[in-house]
Amino acid sequence: MSRKYLLLLPACLLASGCVATQQDMLQMQSQMDDLNTSLTNMQKNQAELAVKMEDLSKNLNASSESMKDISTQMDRLTTRLDEIDTSMNKRVNAIGQTIRKQQEEVETSLLPAKIYNDANTAFLNNNFEGAAAGFKSYLAKFPNGEMAESSYFQLGESLYLKERWQEAALAYANVLEKFPKGNRVPAARLKYAMALLKLPEDKKGEALKYLQSVVRDFPQSQEAKTAKDYIARLTPAPAKPAAPAKAPAKKAPPKKG
Repeated sequence: MSRKYLLLLPACLLASGCVATQQDMLQMQSQMDDLNTSLTNMQKNQAELAVKMEDLSKNLNASSESMKDISTQMDRLTTRLDEIDTSMNKRVNAIGQTIRKQQEEVETSLLPAKIYNDANTAFLNNNFEGAAAGFKSYLAKFPNGEMAESSYFQLGESLYLKERWQEAALAYANVLEKFPKGNRVPAARLKYAMALLKLPEDKKGEALKYLQSVVRDFPQSQEAKTAKDYIARLTPAPAKPAAPAKAPAKKAPPKKG
């Protein structure tokens, strides 16, 4: 190998090394550019993400406020529903009390008639003991009721038919004392006299007084007719006066011969 060639060899090697370094630098520059581009893109994406995060945060805040509003509205609605429920309960209770009061008033108004009718039904079915108990119940609860006069009289009738004469007489006497102008007076006077006549003690005089009052005060009544029959039985017929003695017949004078 010639000397000239040997001298050129290091120069070539040096040139070759420079070329390799420049290519590396270009490659590195390209990689740096790519990295910068990527970084720029990342920063841009990060900025967009930040904007989106901010928007999301705003939306979340708005949603949170909306939820608060909804919660507040729900609380108000719940409060209103509670008020309506309370109001409805009060109204229902008031209506219930009104209905109960009306039922009590109806029952109260119907009760006297029911007690009397039940007692009278027992009487018509010859259950005189039950009838007497019913009429006593009516008088105990409604001493001034519309059917008080009839209850006293029907009580007397029930007791009379049970042959409880003293109690029957007392019931008839209550009719005469408490209702002196009532419709039951003629019958009560008659039945009072009849009850007196059943007593063991002699009440004939008092009985006659009441029988005569029936005839006197109610002459056209059926009770007056019955009273007359009793009076006739109780009053002895007056003795007929004795017929005057006949005068002896006068003798005819003797005929002259």
